[in-house]
Amino acid sequence: MSGISLARNPARTLTAAALALLFAGGAATAVAQTATQITTGGVTGTYYMIAAPLANYINENSKILRVSPSTSGGGFENLRRVESGQAQFGMTQPETMSQAWNGEKPFDKPMRNWRVIGVVTPPMANHVIALQKDNIRTASDLKGKTFAIGAPGSGSTMAMSLFLDHAGMKNDVRIRMEGHQDYPSQLLDGKIQAFSRLGSVPAAVVDEVAASRPVNLVDFGPELDRSKFLDKYPFYQKVVVKAGTYKGQDKDVTLFGNAGFLIAHKDVPEELVYEFTRLAYSDGAISKVDMAFKGANLNRANPLEGNIGPLHPGAAKFWNELKVKIPDAALK
Repeated sequence: MSGISLARNPARTLTAAALALLFAGGAATAVAQTATQITTGGVTGTYYMIAAPLANYINENSKILRVSPSTSGGGFENLRRVESGQAQFGMTQPETMSQAWNGEKPFDKPMRNWRVIGVVTPPMANHVIALQKDNIRTASDLKGKTFAIGAPGSGSTMAMSLFLDHAGMKNDVRIRMEGHQDYPSQLLDGKIQAFSRLGSVPAAVVDEVAASRPVNLVDFGPELDRSKFLDKYPFYQKVVVKAGTYKGQDKDVTLFGNAGFLIAHKDVPEELVYEFTRLAYSDGAISKVDMAFKGANLNRANPLEGNIGPLHPGAAKFWNELKVKIPDAALK
């Protein structure tokens, strides 16, 4: 499916696409659905696990919208794809919004063609996993180790890069960046000593590795406090993983992360984003997504908590109907 072209007049392009669908095959009863794409992450990651059932629900219940999920490197790549119009919807995080809006690394210029729809995950944590035999218990123990910080362009990679740089550890760690799917086997084979994966708690990848070998979930609490990382980057927050969440975890572990948000290209017509928002946050969609994956947070009561970006008018229309308080965007 090719998706929507966001050219000079996206409304006209969309209308043409809808009419083409309507009259395809000469079926007078055909229903016009505008084809769109939502860019997510790896097939085992939180974003894709939410987007797949969500898109399915929208496609079954909308007469005007068809959504296809596509894999990607994660939140940073997702914002680039939405920014360029390659995808019409996507999932990303507040730190990515801030860096894109201000043209900060890894972006080489300001990117402001995206708008926020609403929250899609609870605060996701940067899980750092190591085998118990390597005795890596806290972030400082990563010094001298080979640490796979995430896939290129992913939220995990950028968060860990910021942390290692700010904590003065960047030159003390052998950093690797490859596809997320390779890390569990590389850890078990001894090619790396730790890897980071951004995801909701609990994260399936921790259980996946723990099923083969005893693991440690690396505690970032002491280094977060020492380095004052959260003061420097307030769009992150501590995420405490309670003891017993994972096999062999006998005490609370502090990680860091933030919530994920749905975004849309600013030129996607208001009626389509309204339709997407209305269905995505419906009881039916919430139930369907929850049946497939427990890590979603399609929160209709407080959908903009932690958001820093400007809202799409289509989403704003829906939240206004629900009398949701819309805070001023921090990014201007």
